[in-house]
Amino acid sequence: MPAITEQLFECLSDIQTPGNFYATGSIDAFPPSLEVDGVGRIALPILPEQAELLIAAAERAPYGKGRETLVDTEVRRTWQIDAGQIKLSGKHWRAQLDAIVGQAAAGLGVAGEVRAELYKLLVYDAGSFFVGHRDTEKTAGMFATLVIVLPSLYRGGELRISHRQEEVTLDLYREDPSEIAFAAFYADCRHEVLPVSEGCRLTLIYNLVRPDTKAPLPQPPDYRRQQTQAASLLRDWAASLANISDRELPEKLIYPLEHAYTQAELGFDALKNADAALAEVLTEAAGKADCEIYLALVTMAESGSAEPIYTGSGRRRYWDDDDFEYEIGEVFDRFETVSEWRSIDGSQPQLPVLPFSADEFCPPEAFEQMEACDIEFQEATGNAGASFERTYRSAALVIWPRAGHLAIINQAGAKAALNQLIELCGQWENEGKPHDSDIRRNARTLAGFMLRDWLPDSFQPQGYASTTVVRDFLNLLLRLQDSEHIDRLWSIIAERGFYNKEDCSELVRASELLPWNSVVRRLESAIKIGGYKALEAGTALLAAFCWSKPEQAPALIAAAEILYQALPGDAKRFPQLQPWEIERLKITPEMAADVLESFSAIEPVLAEKTLEYMLKWPNRYNIETTLTPALLLLTGHPLPVVTRLRAVITSYLQTRIADEPVQPKDWRRHSALTCKCKDCAELSAFLDNPEQSQWTLKAPEARRSHVEEIIRRSKSDVDCATDRSHRPYSLVCTKNQASYRRHAEQHQKYRDTLAQITVD
Repeated sequence: MPAITEQLFECLSDIQTPGNFYATGSIDAFPPSLEVDGVGRIALPILPEQAELLIAAAERAPYGKGRETLVDTEVRRTWQIDAGQIKLSGKHWRAQLDAIVGQAAAGLGVAGEVRAELYKLLVYDAGSFFVGHRDTEKTAGMFATLVIVLPSLYRGGELRISHRQEEVTLDLYREDPSEIAFAAFYADCRHEVLPVSEGCRLTLIYNLVRPDTKAPLPQPPDYRRQQTQAASLLRDWAASLANISDRELPEKLIYPLEHAYTQAELGFDALKNADAALAEVLTEAAGKADCEIYLALVTMAESGSAEPIYTGSGRRRYWDDDDFEYEIGEVFDRFETVSEWRSIDGSQPQLPVLPFSADEFCPPEAFEQMEACDIEFQEATGNAGASFERTYRSAALVIWPRAGHLAIINQAGAKAALNQLIELCGQWENEGKPHDSDIRRNARTLAGFMLRDWLPDSFQPQGYASTTVVRDFLNLLLRLQDSEHIDRLWSIIAERGFYNKEDCSELVRASELLPWNSVVRRLESAIKIGGYKALEAGTALLAAFCWSKPEQAPALIAAAEILYQALPGDAKRFPQLQPWEIERLKITPEMAADVLESFSAIEPVLAEKTLEYMLKWPNRYNIETTLTPALLLLTGHPLPVVTRLRAVITSYLQTRIADEPVQPKDWRRHSALTCKCKDCAELSAFLDNPEQSQWTLKAPEARRSHVEEIIRRSKSDVDCATDRSHRPYSLVCTKNQASYRRHAEQHQKYRDTLAQITVD
């Protein structure tokens, strides 16, 4: 079966002519000068006294019945004055009438020349009306009637027009006398004027005529078939989208328009020709299918490299920028957005900027047919080559099911969806947390979209961006008591692994709503999938569960065994890794402490085994930088493995403390240098001399820099300074007691650490 995008395009492909069976609008205008024979000039808005004079000069308006013309106030109660008794003038009236006729013709979908011929002036006083009827052709080429309501003070008198199964009621009253309203309708339309309840309604009636009487008369465009079919397609599409797991269907439809519109021009009332017709049909179809429809700008912005093409004569020795043109090379970045939303009523709804994809276009190939509206090339500068920026933009109608509004919010990104979920959760809590609340149902629906589209990307080993999205999401699920989606999140973790230790706390809290056996099984899978890549997060999560459920910790033995095998140290555990990759595997004091403490809660024997493993690989588990800080973190935990670790570290510290620092008795310093050049030989002799505290090397900069570098690399107890009083400059080397001070400081740290770990 063809996709909804292809079906909808096929359904609407023959819509070319805009228009409807009626047209209406208003213009800001200078009211015309109106004179009536026997009455004189009429003030506008019409005064009650002049209304009485007009009625006195008018005659009862008849109506047609078959070939007869009858007067019956039960059918038509109004007054008429023939066009021959009326004179309309004014500096602006002709242009204003032409503007009204132009708008009316466009609204009716009529192209070509249209002429307005004045037929009558109708006066509706209080109680006047005209029951439903159809106009007869009054002159050759007439196809429609134009009603212009002159500035009048009245109530009621609405114009009701019907055509086939459609009907519209128009209120043409305007409070501002400088605004003139009008309506036009095809001659075969049934219409009526509802009773005027007070005041006087003054209208000019024109026949709209095509001068070319040989051409067929215009007919109202009939897109009922396309409208019905489009509504059915949209209805079926919306019903299919109700299944949240169905990702083969687009969640919104984008129907590009033919004409280009700027941001300032964008609006339903500014659409041109076929665009206006398409919008009219789709708007009606969307309403019947309970879908929302908006007008928006679809934009694709690309940037990348550009290749210069030489266009000069080739005879000059030097080229300038005018000798080159550019062509687009490789595209590096592409941004695709839908924005600048417009509603049918002309408002600008607060909708987010959305992404789009080609499968949302009607038809899909319309995406490839977008034309670039702006291309800019930048010349090469410095180390950067030539580049380009290219923009594609098209106005489009965008449709989605009204029930799918949350799916559209979700498209705006994880942050936008999370903010909406926070708002829904707060609303539900404010209404008292009813379990069957529509608000809670909507919140859970949005959570489902987020789990489907955004949360899986938060569980990956490479490029993980540490954000609060996962823990905020978990917190909201816990507030909603949404065990179903917590369970789904755990399924994702079990399949992809767990990589952010900052999410541990909320995950453990949320897991309270799930069966413990299910949590244990998925934790094992997550640690196995993450392995050495997620060692820090895995150890933190295992420890968090042990702290949260100490009595049930032994059930985590399988997860602990998996984690034990992922500990770095023995290279044979990682046959798939290169030596340099193994070297990059690190374990922090916090990780070591978490491992020893959680393993002790799960199985003490495993904890002892793990400690022995760590002691076996001192290059990986350095006793000073890793195990000692880990022991300090475990202070206060009366665990056998902690006692064993304390004994090992105590013995190590006591050995180090026994090596007392000795202050130098003379100026002899360590003199074994890696370089044997003449300058370094002099430096070595200086270092070995017990009586010499300072040495000066007068030499060019290169030699001085070399000696200074050797001193730095050898960590010699020498301070260096440059004497610039004479040329060539001199490097002044002065012996110090840096090694002794470092030894003394480290010795004191050993003493302090020993005091810390021996405190009960």
